[in-house]
Amino acid sequence: MNINENGPDKLRVVQVGCGERGQRHTEAMLKCEEIELVALCDLDPDRLQAAGERFGLTRLYHDMQEMIRQEQPELVDIITPPTLRAKIIEPALEAGAPALLIEKPIALKPSEARKLVELGRERLIAVNTQYQWMPHWQRFWPMLAERALGQVRLLRASTRCNVLEQGPHILDLVLKAAALSGLPEPEWVLAATSGIEYFDEVIPVPADLSATVGLGAARLHLNAGPSAPEVPNETEFYYGQQIEIIGDSGRLWVSLNQGWKLWRDGSFESGPTGWPADDEAAQPALFRHLYEAIRTGQQAQFPTRIEVAARRSDLMFGCYASALDRRVVDLPGEWSDSLVDELKQL
Repeated sequence: MNINENGPDKLRVVQVGCGERGQRHTEAMLKCEEIELVALCDLDPDRLQAAGERFGLTRLYHDMQEMIRQEQPELVDIITPPTLRAKIIEPALEAGAPALLIEKPIALKPSEARKLVELGRERLIAVNTQYQWMPHWQRFWPMLAERALGQVRLLRASTRCNVLEQGPHILDLVLKAAALSGLPEPEWVLAATSGIEYFDEVIPVPADLSATVGLGAARLHLNAGPSAPEVPNETEFYYGQQIEIIGDSGRLWVSLNQGWKLWRDGSFESGPTGWPADDEAAQPALFRHLYEAIRTGQQAQFPTRIEVAARRSDLMFGCYASALDRRVVDLPGEWSDSLVDELKQL
């Protein structure tokens, strides 16, 4: 890590998007001594001015490419709606952005995910699935890598929201847990769906989804929608997320907002989880990890790099294909964009 005697050699960052979520990013960066947030960009002049005044930032732009060329950042943080995101990333790279952080979901159609993987071959595109930096998950990752639960053969992941809304978070968590437990990437999926919602009022997405995923000898049970199991004592619909990892010598259950429980070696532990406090800890931690990865040249190992996120996206589109064809489908797949529009038939 490049640290001088006066402290961290700060990472120069610019931000695109000053909406509510964007302001959470701004707050997180201002908490990081490793990060120097030098400029903001937004198409809405009032929103841009308000954000600049709130956070004491004076370098304000309406043109993203101009900002990148003028400021020469080391990282461009893009917090825009997914309907705009795919159209922004390529111009950002063309303007010279050496690394990007983008929000989830990474793509609304399969071709967008494939395009991002191609764009990320030469430069880092990281995805802001920040939950894995929550304090409790940071405790559990080394434990899983040490196979403290024994041989894992069953995992469960669920959210009461639709799969495009919160699926990227639960898939990121459960598939990282699977990989650390020695399991392969998803090999096949069998899914069923019910009803249709519209993500961002544009893109059809199953209102309810249930799937079984093959991970070698193990199985992942995935639920996204109202039929997902309720989290005990949870009253907020959005917070209805839980992950469970079951091994032959231990079991871990983690909720977004109602704590975690761990059984292993004949003992039991439990602890708290809570939104938004855990998220307020996770977001700065992600930025610090980005700083370390860029400063040490370890971008290719960053845990939410685009090729990893695209595999999660491939599983989601595989669920669509399985539900439409009413059969098991192999993963990864070469899905057509027409797959998304065909959801309206369900």
